[in-house]
Amino acid sequence: MVEDARERAKQLAETLQDRGHAAQASEVGHAAGAVATVEQAFLRGLRDALQSALTAIEAIDPVSAGAIDELRLEVDKHLGPHA
Repeated sequence: MVEDARERAKQLAETLQDRGHAAQASEVGHAAGAVATVEQAFLRGLRDALQSALTAIEAIDPVSAGAIDELRLEVDKHLGPHA
């Protein structure tokens, strides 16, 4: 969903630029960049919160360490910086 919004913003910026509205195209481009920054911050916060919850579960139930490690890998896979 966010990727679609970024793509639409990019297309809008290109259209504005093509029509001679450089200032407005620049503003749209900056807004799209801000969305990407907010998205990354949100995902980083969500990842950290999930990792904290997994650490708490592991502390309560040490026997679940193997399953927790698998969940940690999945969280990193889907919410890590490369996601």
